[in-house]
Amino acid sequence: MKVLALHGAGGSPADWDAVIAAMGGAHEVVALPLTGPWDWDSVLDRIEPHATDNPAVLGMSLGGMVAALWGSRHPECPAVINLDGHGVPTQPQRYLHPDAVAEEIATLRESFRAYGQPDLQQALEDLDCFDVFRGLRCPMLLALATKPLPGHPLFEPYQQGLARDLPTLPPNVEVVHVDTTHAMTREDPTMVATLVNTYLANR
Repeated sequence: MKVLALHGAGGSPADWDAVIAAMGGAHEVVALPLTGPWDWDSVLDRIEPHATDNPAVLGMSLGGMVAALWGSRHPECPAVINLDGHGVPTQPQRYLHPDAVAEEIATLRESFRAYGQPDLQQALEDLDCFDVFRGLRCPMLLALATKPLPGHPLFEPYQQGLARDLPTLPPNVEVVHVDTTHAMTREDPTMVATLVNTYLANR
């Protein structure tokens, strides 16, 4: 099966090299660059020329969010595999008690924007991934990291919000938890490759 692979923010198509090698040629993986402008329709439009033969779409973080948007546009998509792309920790609606973490959210938002691409950060904050997930008609695998990245003070309250929201997803969205941090493609490419190959085996 043809698989389009979409990297995370600040990444590149080369981020998939180890995963593709570990997949052992089971599928034809085409790794694509994700670039602005960050209007989601235009991002999807730039993917369209590569989407011959109704491919599956695999995405990491930002790429996972775009993969879900692709599935929303293309209900005929055979599979979306979303690696930890479920929103950003600066979205208040992702917390059980957003007022209690408002100061931490504001600090994190400023640190994110200090890295550049404030237009991307705003686009991500404006995108409610769970609204997208609930509207999907194609099958999607959502793989969630269970370990925090260093210096992520909002990891635990964010995970509590996820635990609230995950049961609201439709049955065509399968959720798995993986014993890695958000950097799963770098930490354990073999695990990611096995996850992808297994999910695609019967599609």
